[in-house]
Amino acid sequence: MSNAEIQTTSFQIPHGATLLIVDDDPSVRRGLRRWLELERTSVLEAVDGQQAIHVIQHDEAQRLDAVLTNLGMPVVSGPELIAVLRECRPALPVVAMSGGDDPPPDLPLVPFLHKPFEPEELIETVAPLILRARAMRRRARQARADAAESRSLAARQRAIASDQIAMSGDLMKALIRLRESLTRS
Repeated sequence: MSNAEIQTTSFQIPHGATLLIVDDDPSVRRGLRRWLELERTSVLEAVDGQQAIHVIQHDEAQRLDAVLTNLGMPVVSGPELIAVLRECRPALPVVAMSGGDDPPPDLPLVPFLHKPFEPEELIETVAPLILRARAMRRRARQARADAAESRSLAARQRAIASDQIAMSGDLMKALIRLRESLTRS
């Protein structure tokens, strides 16, 4: 097979993306941070699902682009965190990772990375999720802006209609005054 016949898809994490890494192993978090920062990605860290929930609760502007979580952690496990995020932030992409053989059967349907993995595998998994999530947020912002514009337009139309009704009442008063003045003359 020639090089021209081989087609590869190369993904990049969008510039300015922010990922939350959730893992109880500091060396894993540190290694992932290094990889992701080389991709110009901001990284937040949490040592377990409970700390991750706290970080996500404070993401009021919803600037967090994705969560990369280990499955086996103390306090709040990865599967518990994923379930909470599916319920409370369903548009936030989540990727599970584990050093175990296979993902547990009760794991919600999310992309899965088997540790150790290569930086390219992480990027190829996370980048399309971030792009989709950003596109969805962009469409939602546009829909909100369109709705606000429609409400504003409707308010202007109500004001114009109200003015026209008032003006037509004034016209009727003018007609009555005109008729009265004609009958007196």
